Amino acid sequence: MDKTGTRVFYDAANGNLVATLHRVFGGIERQPIEQLEYLDIGFDNFDPMTHEIVSVENGQPVIVSIYQESEEEKRIRELEDALLLQAENEVGGIL
Repeated sequence: MDKTGTRVFYDAANGNLVATLHRVFGGIERQPIEQLEYLDIGFDNFDPMTHEIVSVENGQPVIVSIYQESEEEKRIRELEDALLLQAENEVGGIL
């Protein structure tokens, strides 16, 4: 797998830093930027540890999950779900 260590976006006119991407995997070909735009995503609306922005369409980010649940995590989640259902059934309604 190709790797691009760190990519820095900056304003060539004044040298101001725009963004820095660290440890980009898959190799990124250098392509000229015709028009640079940006969008803001709320701080708690996106987790880069579990999701990736793959593109922007019509001004909206296209986000895909990159998180792979381990067998242990899956088992724990299933047990937690079973306990919640059991507690709900014992109480006789929504917790």
